[in-house]
Amino acid sequence: MPQQWPAFSPQELARTLLAGDRPWLKDFYVMFSSYWGGFSQDPALWGVPPDDHMVHRGDAVFESLKCADGRVYCLPEHMERMRFSAKGLELQLPKEFDDLLDIIRQARALDGHDDFTIRVTVSRGPGSFSVNPYDSAGGSQLYVVTYKLKTPSEEQYKKGVTLATAPFPAKDEYAVIKSCDYLHNVLAKKSAVDAGAQYVVSFDREGCLTEGATENVVVVTKDGDLCAPSFSRILKGVTLTRVMDIARELVAEGTLRSVGNRDMTEKEAKSEAGEVFLATTSFGVLGVSHWDNEPVGEGKAGPISLELLRRLEKDVRSNGPRNTSLK
Repeated sequence: MPQQWPAFSPQELARTLLAGDRPWLKDFYVMFSSYWGGFSQDPALWGVPPDDHMVHRGDAVFESLKCADGRVYCLPEHMERMRFSAKGLELQLPKEFDDLLDIIRQARALDGHDDFTIRVTVSRGPGSFSVNPYDSAGGSQLYVVTYKLKTPSEEQYKKGVTLATAPFPAKDEYAVIKSCDYLHNVLAKKSAVDAGAQYVVSFDREGCLTEGATENVVVVTKDGDLCAPSFSRILKGVTLTRVMDIARELVAEGTLRSVGNRDMTEKEAKSEAGEVFLATTSFGVLGVSHWDNEPVGEGKAGPISLELLRRLEKDVRSNGPRNTSLK
């Protein structure tokens, strides 16, 4: 006989979800949903409507932010990039977006953590399974989730990480928009993991360096030039932009010769690199020890990477102008 699956009542479904053994949920704290109109601290009950165009088309934009010591780092910069991304997709921000800071503050008050990650997503909204964005009758939605901030160990920061080149070109259309369409990033990351590496880097169809799956990639040449890819080719990272500002302090001190954007081929990047590092919100700056199984520099995180990490972390943990208090 065919399997007979239960048809749950709402109460039975809630009990079933809450009773399930899902150990990964311990790292999730609070979710706000404009679709519900409120918060939930029970991750087993969290959900997004399956007809939300974010779910079945990737039609949404998002930002990941870091909260350290009860202060959100670079909140205005992240929100400005989100507005830029939404405009690029002709996606209207929901009215709740104007209350984002209050929403984050309430989420923190519910859970009480001082260090955590914040995922802010604006979706096209529910209404159909069509590709037509105008079928989203429910309107755009705001989803905010707070969860555990995970960073590498001190040893990994010093040792550095391994990097592999993706076996296919980087995405070029909408590369500057932080949308939820991450299939290319997923497959690029898979290619690196399958090759035994921890992170991945892609080159575009013109052969120029772009970025990782979720990280910006920076080359520090042997001559002391810090080179990030052109911002017309990649997502302009909030953390990367801040790191480049901090790196200009090293130029003034004579440790670096220059800081800027430059198109680099794979041959140029590998042959000229004295250091390579990754930059992203979650871990800040992370040096690369090997690229495609070949050592970079001395085969460990380089001195520029480590100094930029130290200065960035000091900036993140400070009570400076780039930090928005949630207290």
